[in-house]
Amino acid sequence: MRALALVILVALTASAAADPCTDELDARGIRWKKATRSGIKNGVEITGPLGGVMLHADGQSLVIDCSLAVSLDEAGRYLTDLGIEQVTYSSAYSRRNVRGTNRPSKHSYGLAIDVHTFTGPELGSVRMDRDYEQGLGDDVDCVGLPLTQGGAVLKVLQCQLVRSGLFHLVLSPDYDDAHHDHFHLEVKPWPDRTSLRSPTQAIH
Repeated sequence: MRALALVILVALTASAAADPCTDELDARGIRWKKATRSGIKNGVEITGPLGGVMLHADGQSLVIDCSLAVSLDEAGRYLTDLGIEQVTYSSAYSRRNVRGTNRPSKHSYGLAIDVHTFTGPELGSVRMDRDYEQGLGDDVDCVGLPLTQGGAVLKVLQCQLVRSGLFHLVLSPDYDDAHHDHFHLEVKPWPDRTSLRSPTQAIH
């Protein structure tokens, strides 16, 4: 009886310790370590590339919720196809309210990241504040007619991210002035996701 009870206890402990989201990180070969931050339910510190893309911020390590890490890794294919190898970001984890409200931003939970600059050896540097062309595209033709290479890269990327089902929100300079220099990428927590890709496109 004692042996059986021990086996059951070990099985229950292993089940409780199982984490489907970090298991997904491991299956993808993502380099990460556990991170504890106030507000983040499943915090991870990313120590390598996500989807073939390195994400940088001045003096910051990339600490986010595991759910966002998986989406960024899956979305990496869109960036690398456009010649992007590095991205600069800000406000991945940041305790603050949504501007003009008392409601905590999803940055407070590690579920959002703001991305500003995209760089590759042939692409050069494409910046949201300089190269994003506002007002392009519609429900039929998402991309529209960009006038510059940088504008085309950013619009194609935006359309792919919106339609990928990997994000809940994809906000751009077209959304409001608060996003004039970045894409805001936001996900739902892993337990609230029924699949990696939602059948509905992101709010944008």
